[in-house]
Amino acid sequence: MSQTNYPYGDGGSPSYPGGGYPGQKSGPNGYGEVPPASSPFEGASDSVPPGPASGPSLGSAAPPTSPSSAAPAPWAVWGPSASAAPSGEPGTQATSGAQGTQTLSAAQAGAALTKVGIGNPLPTFAAGALAYVVALGASLLVIVSAVVSVLTLDTGELTGGAAVPTDGATSPSSGGGWRGIVGLVGIPFQLVSLASFGSYDVDLSMGFLGSATMSWRGLPLLITVAMVATAFFAARLIQRRWGAGGWGGNGALGALLWSGISGLAAAIVAVTATRITAFAVEDDSLGVSLSMHSAGVDMFVGTWVLIGLPLFLGHVAGGEKPAWWPVVADLAAAPRLAIVHALAFAVPVGALMVVGGAIAMVLEGDGQSLLSLVLSLPVWGLTGLALLPGLGMLTVPMHLNAQGGVESFGIERTDEFLWFFDLPWYVWIPMVLIALLMPAVVSLLWHRDREIDTGNILALVISWAALPLAYFGCSVVLLAVVRASMQVQMGMMGDLGVTIGLALWMPLVAFFIGLVVEVLARFGAPFVDRFVPGMLVNWFRRSARARRADGTPDTGEAPPGRAPAAPFFPGA
Repeated sequence: MSQTNYPYGDGGSPSYPGGGYPGQKSGPNGYGEVPPASSPFEGASDSVPPGPASGPSLGSAAPPTSPSSAAPAPWAVWGPSASAAPSGEPGTQATSGAQGTQTLSAAQAGAALTKVGIGNPLPTFAAGALAYVVALGASLLVIVSAVVSVLTLDTGELTGGAAVPTDGATSPSSGGGWRGIVGLVGIPFQLVSLASFGSYDVDLSMGFLGSATMSWRGLPLLITVAMVATAFFAARLIQRRWGAGGWGGNGALGALLWSGISGLAAAIVAVTATRITAFAVEDDSLGVSLSMHSAGVDMFVGTWVLIGLPLFLGHVAGGEKPAWWPVVADLAAAPRLAIVHALAFAVPVGALMVVGGAIAMVLEGDGQSLLSLVLSLPVWGLTGLALLPGLGMLTVPMHLNAQGGVESFGIERTDEFLWFFDLPWYVWIPMVLIALLMPAVVSLLWHRDREIDTGNILALVISWAALPLAYFGCSVVLLAVVRASMQVQMGMMGDLGVTIGLALWMPLVAFFIGLVVEVLARFGAPFVDRFVPGMLVNWFRRSARARRADGTPDTGEAPPGRAPAAPFFPGA
């Protein structure tokens, strides 16, 4: 056994002979020194004179007179030989062997876990916690934006012309006041839960008058995007900076394991905090109770997926790529192109809608409402932006459905579709032009620096199927995040159901749009690619181009004293 792994208290060290502690006696048979190899039951030997009758003192023992009783050299105690400890002390030998075995077993276990790709979980756990904290911060921004926009509605002033009530009903010391305070503090947690595919449920009991329930489901997209983006980019940064045998590096197995556990822990914390901070008011004298919260199985699973999955994908994006990666590289790049396509269309069209709508409202003398809409952009901005790619497909409308006993609530029963030509002319004309031009633009991104192994049948199939499948999958996600619904049940007054979202056939249309982009990239982009400046298109496949330019395989060597880590993917 090497010197570094031997317990310092079992045999001393070169710096501190004897017991290994400073300030101890180092003479023959001194405190902490290994005694000569003789049985303690044999009495005094010829070579060691007896001490006083009261017993030998720690510092007064006579020097040994024979070589057999000489104190061992300091380096002899660190060696692995059998003479390092006396045969007459089996307890010392057993303790040393057990500690050495435990140390060796822990090192072996750590090396074995590292070889299969399971590394340090703490960075991934920290990234999951950071994603939830950032989501809470985004929810505070949404709350402030909503409050300020409501205060300026119809008045143009921050006070809104409304006086703040000062009666005893709002005092925290009144009945149920502490529950109201907890409910107000818990609003950020409720919004994060709502942004994780939860539903905000309101249960009202009015005694003999009956009960009423209301459920609202709709994602505040600013909170959802902030949480997902933080988890993904934090995990990618961890894997790039500390991966490949570094402090926080994990292989595919470790990334999957720790990302799942991190998302699960965040989901447990979220559902617990959301339930504890639920807004609840009870009045026993009137028999009235009110409960509002968004805790449930849906938000638990949603939080788990929205944090755990981006963490894992971030590790994959930042990890070392194997030799077979070019075969499946299009599967990883295709969702990025679909997102770029959606943003490249939605951002200019959204800017036209905002600017054109603002000018129209000012000309009509409705500037106060314009101020309220601008201040509430964090509430509805990303949701409105997410609706535009669907309308930009030109064959996918928005769908509004109101059913149930809607007449009792003063709402007309409807099942309508809003098409792009129902928008103002200054919006839908540029929308059509941009929608027709954008597939050709993104096909240039897809073509530049693309690798296709023409000798591999699997690579050829993936190269044709990647874009249509990515557009289809991203459209399914878009359908889920922009859909909003409300369900109301009022006892004798009946029930009401309102749903708004994009038409359900959008994924099918998106599939064919992805196929069109693939065809343009193969047969149209090569003719104009030479005329496109590199700064406009080279950024899309920057990492793939850097890997090809590097061309140096990973040796797998680890720093001294550390076990070599397995690559993120087998064969990397």
